Amino acid sequence: MELSPTLFVVTMIVILAIGILVGYVIGAAKAKSESAHDLIELAEMRARSDRLEEENNGLIERASRDQNLLQALSPISTKLADMTTRVAQMEKSQVSATARLGEQLSSTNEASKELLGVTTSLRSALTSTSSRGVWGEAELERIVTAAGMLPHVHFNTQTSVQQGNSRQRPDMLIYLPGDGTVAVDSKVPLSAYLRAAELVDDPSMNGERKRLLDEHAKAVRAHVLELAKRDYPSQFPGSPKITVMFLPTESLLSEAVQSNPGLLDEAARLGIALTSPSSLLALLRAVSATWSSSRVTEEAGEVLALGKDLVQRLGDLSKHLTNVGTHLSRTVKAYNQSIGTLESRLLVTARNFESLPDGKLEVPQLSSEAGQVREISRGELLGDSTDKCADN
Repeated sequence: MELSPTLFVVTMIVILAIGILVGYVIGAAKAKSESAHDLIELAEMRARSDRLEEENNGLIERASRDQNLLQALSPISTKLADMTTRVAQMEKSQVSATARLGEQLSSTNEASKELLGVTTSLRSALTSTSSRGVWGEAELERIVTAAGMLPHVHFNTQTSVQQGNSRQRPDMLIYLPGDGTVAVDSKVPLSAYLRAAELVDDPSMNGERKRLLDEHAKAVRAHVLELAKRDYPSQFPGSPKITVMFLPTESLLSEAVQSNPGLLDEAARLGIALTSPSSLLALLRAVSATWSSSRVTEEAGEVLALGKDLVQRLGDLSKHLTNVGTHLSRTVKAYNQSIGTLESRLLVTARNFESLPDGKLEVPQLSSEAGQVREISRGELLGDSTDKCADN
């Protein structure tokens, strides 16, 4: 067991003092052994010496216990030091995190202010009738373009239509295959709907919210009746008797139909098709597919016309070739007749002239293969079959 230097010095001093005291007591006892007083003092000194020795032993034991306690507390002290270091580091990190949090809160505050400004601008725009109209027309054109339709080919915007003595201007005209046309008008009834959307989700406000949504449904129905009075289909003979009314958000149509379940049926009876972005996109994709099918049909018709023209021209060529063969046959026949006349009549008389050599008077006759003209045997190239193909 190791003692601390201070405790060791104290112990040595006490032991030295005890030794000196014991030596002194022993000397005094020897010098005054005859005196009872000296004996009493000696006894007292011995008692004091015993007490000092006990105290010294107690100090030694306490010092030993303190040393053991210090050794036992040493790991705890190390851990406390580590914990103190970590706490200091955590405090530094917390200060840094607090600074970053303050910066983020400041950025969030700025973003909230910008969002508030944008929201206010958007609200102002939505409360303006002209801005609503521009938004609805832009959304309509975006959906038509997304359906794969081309401007001035499959649709036109802001085209005037003669309506009695006045001219009406629907937002868009959709062209169908076969010279069909469908008018599309964008409507944005938002006043009552926005007021209903502003109400908090409180049961006490349900009545007011229902009243505003009913007012919104009435506004949508009013637009339906207005479009029905315009009667755009009457200006496009041969076209479907329908006018498309476009609402630029799904909720505008769904809330109106929820408040007035018979709205869609009434609009259909009046020739008005109520559409939202999803339903209009599906409708326009069907029209685009019809255009593609129509184009394929037109191309097939063009190919059929070209085929008929080709067959007719092949028939004409076969007729010309037949005429050529006929003339060739007549030419060969005339040639052979000329050879026969030459051999049977001219050569008989010419041989009477002995001065003429016989070899120069021989004219070779055409062989049967050389004089044979091949006739057309394929039925597709004969005159009757060609006429039938042309008729088909």
